[in-house]
Amino acid sequence: MCTPGNYLGRNTTEVTWREIPQIPPALRHRIKCVRGFDRHEEYCPANSSSREGQICLWNLSPDFKTLPRIFLFGHTSSVTSLGKASEKQPYIVSAAENGEMCLWNATNGQCIEHAKLPFTHTAIYYYYRHFRMSGDGWLLCCGEYQDVLVIDARSLQLLHALVSSTTPDWISSMCIVHSQRIQEDSLVGISVTGDLKVWDLSSSVNGVQARENVFEAESKSLQCFNCQAVCFCTYTERLLLVVCSDCWKVFDYCDFSLLCFVNSSHGHQWTGGEVLAANKIIIWTENGHGYIYQLPVRWGQLGKPREKFSSLFKAGIFTSHGYSSSETVSPRLLCYTSNEASSKAILIFINERKEPFHKILFCGEVSGTISMWHIPDVPVAKRDGSPQEIQIAATLSLQGTFEQNKTMTAEITDQLGVLPNGIQAGLITASVYIPNIDNLVCGCENGRIIITLGLHAARTQLLMEHSLLKAWLPHRILVGHSAKVTCLLHPFNKSATFDTSWLVSGDESSNVIWWNMFKGEVLHKFVLHAGPVLNLSVCPEDCSPGIQQSICCLANDNSVALLSLQYRTCLMHARKHLSPVKIIKWRPAEDLLVVGCDDGAAYVWDVETGTLDRHETGDVAKAIIGSCDDASSTFMNVMDSVSLGVRPFDPVKKKNTNYKQSGSFKFSTSPPAFQTTENSKASEKVTEII
Repeated sequence: MCTPGNYLGRNTTEVTWREIPQIPPALRHRIKCVRGFDRHEEYCPANSSSREGQICLWNLSPDFKTLPRIFLFGHTSSVTSLGKASEKQPYIVSAAENGEMCLWNATNGQCIEHAKLPFTHTAIYYYYRHFRMSGDGWLLCCGEYQDVLVIDARSLQLLHALVSSTTPDWISSMCIVHSQRIQEDSLVGISVTGDLKVWDLSSSVNGVQARENVFEAESKSLQCFNCQAVCFCTYTERLLLVVCSDCWKVFDYCDFSLLCFVNSSHGHQWTGGEVLAANKIIIWTENGHGYIYQLPVRWGQLGKPREKFSSLFKAGIFTSHGYSSSETVSPRLLCYTSNEASSKAILIFINERKEPFHKILFCGEVSGTISMWHIPDVPVAKRDGSPQEIQIAATLSLQGTFEQNKTMTAEITDQLGVLPNGIQAGLITASVYIPNIDNLVCGCENGRIIITLGLHAARTQLLMEHSLLKAWLPHRILVGHSAKVTCLLHPFNKSATFDTSWLVSGDESSNVIWWNMFKGEVLHKFVLHAGPVLNLSVCPEDCSPGIQQSICCLANDNSVALLSLQYRTCLMHARKHLSPVKIIKWRPAEDLLVVGCDDGAAYVWDVETGTLDRHETGDVAKAIIGSCDDASSTFMNVMDSVSLGVRPFDPVKKKNTNYKQSGSFKFSTSPPAFQTTENSKASEKVTEII
């Protein structure tokens, strides 16, 4: 889970930061959920979430140029819903399949709060009325559970539930109905069984605070199965649009009588809709097509003669100007959008409340492609009455955006410019990230080591609009190497037995420096005379006391050195490897260091004496290296299984009989159960030789 302040993702032990510009092209963002918000100075009008758990905040310019502004990393599973989370602050909330919920600041991408509940939400709506409620408001959630949950918008804690007294079930879609005329609020939901449920939010505040049962005020079967969206017409406060996968319907909100319906055609399924005006609606399909319909003009006049309703659920049918709303009619198709999505599409309608007051149909495809259409204020058909085609206003591929920005600076140190004393920052040649203190350590080509704040550096590197681009990054410089820094190690990252202030670095001139990076002091300098230092690692914690707090160093001449920070000396320098070292493993119980090389050979070194204990090739070498992965195994058992009780040829033993033979490599005197008599005798002879 993303902790507050860490919005760029999980902390990693070691990252090659100079490769950061190469990360975005490989980033997958298969869009699963899209949500639009009223344009605000600090809001991103459109947000998308993906199957991989990321959230992308998009900027929409007045000329319909769309750019991804911030990626939010905090969820460990697919994001299922997004929603607004505050009336005054630029907060949004996200929910994932595994029950994770995150509260984000849409301005800077910071994760403010997170929680995990045993619920999967598919829709989240923010509700707050300052004259009725205290606190930061509610998040009304529905999903793969019965009825509606009420969650605190700031703490993300479960407060209560809106329950159904009859046929409780999962809610497929819902919307908040706010009546300006009677100043009352309701929550309208459609269950998976096609039943309509209406909860009176205005009278539910006290019940939620007192933890009393809050039941629905109205329930009716509408036969709206597989409901995709429900929308209330705020222009007339009389029409209710319900979109199902196979049809969409318009109901009279007073008595929920059916006014009209349109079936889907050409095998396409409806996935959503919105009310554009008093007598116009827009409906869209799963393949990215949008259709604008005109309802009867007289429906736009419904409700106008009366200033307020006596009840949201009044009996009978309200009529206006002599017309009855109970007539079932066929709407007229005015316009349609031109698009054929290459993958499954998720569409939303954005009605901007700020200049230039655009109406935008926003489409996100699973492939990561974004498309937009500018919906005219007054949609009209052609002169001959046929529907008008609305051309696409803009399209954007997320992958294409990253490719266009490949020219972005490839070095974090480029942002530092010229350091004090006129020293250039230089090209980064090694790096290590220290998560517990959020420090990014970069070794440079000129031998300097720069220490800066990791998250600040990442924000400056990745977020082009971030304010940190206008200022220097806070940093510290360590001067001690005269050649290119080739590797860095923060021992505390690997083992808590080391001091958190220690840093170890290696350079191209075969020097290894042990630093106190907080004070900028050189504690000791090791000179190996073995070529450039390629890798630094720590010894296992369960080694003998004399080897603890030691650093294992791999050099370019295929040698491996063991450097003791405790005694400030080189304990061992293994130089007999004939090919490049491929892997280094340990047997802490026997104080053995196992080195695997590119040619398949295995070298076993006795760390205590600094001598070569054994050199093997072929299957025996593979068995030796493989045995280090299993703490319960011993070399003896592995060697027995390979040789079937016969000791393999030992070239090292024959070359120098003074070499110490480790007990781990002595063979069992008892043959395996499947061994033949001849093999048993051979085993006995070997035992006698030993």
